[in-house]
Formats: sequence, C-alpha cells, structure tokens
Amino acid sequence: MKKRVLAQIMAAAMIAGMLSGCGGNGENMENNKTEGTTSEPESAALESEDKPENKAVLEGLGNYPERDLEIIIPYKVGGTTDLAVRGVLDAIPKEEFGKQVTVTNMVGGSGLIGTEHFLTKDADGYTLGLVNCDLVLNYVNGTTEINPSEAMIPLATVEQDPYLLLAGKDAPFQTFEECVAYAEEHPGEIVAGVTGVGTIPNLLGTIFENASLEIQSVPYDSAPDAIAGVLSGEVDLCISAMAPAVGNIESGNLIPIAVTSAERSPSSPDVPTMAEVDQRFANVNLISWIMIAAPAKTPDAIVVYMQDILSKAAVSDSYASIRKEFYFDPITLTVEEMADFITEQGEYYKSLIN
Repeated sequence: MKKRVLAQIMAAAMIAGMLSGCGGNGENMENNKTEGTTSEPESAALESEDKPENKAVLEGLGNYPERDLEIIIPYKVGGTTDLAVRGVLDAIPKEEFGKQVTVTNMVGGSGLIGTEHFLTKDADGYTLGLVNCDLVLNYVNGTTEINPSEAMIPLATVEQDPYLLLAGKDAPFQTFEECVAYAEEHPGEIVAGVTGVGTIPNLLGTIFENASLEIQSVPYDSAPDAIAGVLSGEVDLCISAMAPAVGNIESGNLIPIAVTSAERSPSSPDVPTMAEVDQRFANVNLISWIMIAAPAKTPDAIVVYMQDILSKAAVSDSYASIRKEFYFDPITLTVEEMADFITEQGEYYKSLIN
C-alpha cells in the first residue's frame, strides 16, 4: 500500500512543480494529488525513489506512521459527527494502515473547545481533528478567530447531508406549504426547536426572516433534545439530521415536511425542498458536512498519504453500509473540491446572515 501511495505522492509533487509557475502552492498540490495516478505500477515508484526531485517528498513521509494516531472529535459520543467519523475509521483496511486511530471526544462551545485543543498539537500527522459547517459558521459570526481555510487542511469528507424540518403529529400544520401559510396568518406563533448558537440549525429563524416570515426559535443542547421538545408539544417543529429522528418518523410521531438542501435527499426522496414549495426559500441550501482535517503546517507527503487512506475509506463499501444504517447520504465531494467548498460555505453563510 505504502509503495503505491508513494507513487501518488511523487506524481503530486511533479504537478505541484508545474503549478508553482502560475500561483500554485502547497495546498493546491495536496488537493490535486492523485487523480490519474492510481494505476502507476509499484515498480515505477521504486525505480524513481532515488531521483533528486522525489527525495524531498519521500523524506517528508519518512517512516510515517510509526505510532498510533489520535483524532479529536469536538462533540459527544453517539452524535452524528461521532458516528460518521468512527464509521470511516472503522472502514480503513487494517492491512493497508497498520496503526490504530484513537478517538478523543472533547465537548463544549459548539465544537470550539475540542477544535482549539486540536490546533495546539504538533502538525506531524499524529493528531487529526475536524472542520465542519459549525466551525465555519462560528468564524463567519466572529465567535472564533480560527479561520478553517488557513488553520486546517481537509483530508476526507465523512458526512454531507441536508437537515429535515420535522413537525409534530399534533402541530397545526402537516406539510411545509401549510407551515408557510400558518406563519403568514399567525406571525411569531410557530415555535421551532433548534440546537444552540453557533450551529447551522440555529439559522432556521434567519431563513424564515429572509422570506419575510416570523417564527420563534427555542435553543436546545442537541437534536435529540429538540426532537423531544416536538414530541412533548413544547415546540411545533424542529430541524434535525435524519439519524436522530428516524425512529419517530417511522412511528408517525414526527412528520418530515421539508429538507433544507437545494435538491431532495437520496435518504428522503419523498420529502420536498423548501424552495420547491415556496420560491422565497430559493437560496436555501443548508447542509450538515464534516471533514477530517490536519493542521495547516502538516508536511505535504503526510497530507497526501492520509487523504488517500481516509478518502477511500469514506467511499468504501464498508462505510456505505454504515451510511445506510444511519441514513447518511453518499459522499460526493472529492479531495480536490474540499478546500474550495469550505470557502464557498463561508461566503454562503455570510449571505444568509447579511
């Protein structure tokens, strides 16, 4: 495995050399590393190891990994983020990556406490962390000085899913069309359960406001807590990923009335988008997304190696079975697209807030 990845690294190094004359940098090299090179024979890598232009890259990898790795998940055990990351880690073939990846859950501050701790670690490839939608939103809001595009290098996308708008079976509306009509006729009377400040679900009130509709938002600590609020009648609806809600959806206690993405979700194909129902929501494309990341100064060779290992696990048959179990949509972002996607999401959040 390592010989094959070394071949990919050397190809990436040559591409980076060509890009350097037109503004390319280390991050561009890392994000455009393997396409078209995976079929290179292992013997080619062995024959070229001694070439001067490849030595620096190979020395950068060295004997990595010589010991087990740690990944810091800044959310609680058993949540969507935790399930997705652990699922991808479990999908790494042990024969291809002979080390363990220990998971440390460090909760608090909408993910900021664990993320700040992660970024105090050495950029040596032995401590990984996460970049996700909430971190980018917190940066846009000015809650943190961590600029994800500068502080981290994305290695693999492990989850990208829309949120569901969920109404209780006794709510005064049972479809999104009825919800919009009720909001028009009863301004401010709809009460929505959202997870706290600094999370994407907390933008629900903003997108209704942008559509000239008024609702109330009640913060909860987690999606399961918000769901419990709907079930108890404390709130009329909530916004959640599919996984925490599926049992109550199947029992009929929760009714999915819309998805927050621009397109319907493969996991909920019968649920309309908000824009399908009302064009005032045409710009709504809120999705939950999570990437495993390395600190920005991690050596190029280690980044390319871990991108190869983790991105393949994320699209493997092994992880596909886990995705289906938790109703996660298929991963469509490629390694090459991740960095631009993070920037684009930041710009999108700014447009909603402003």
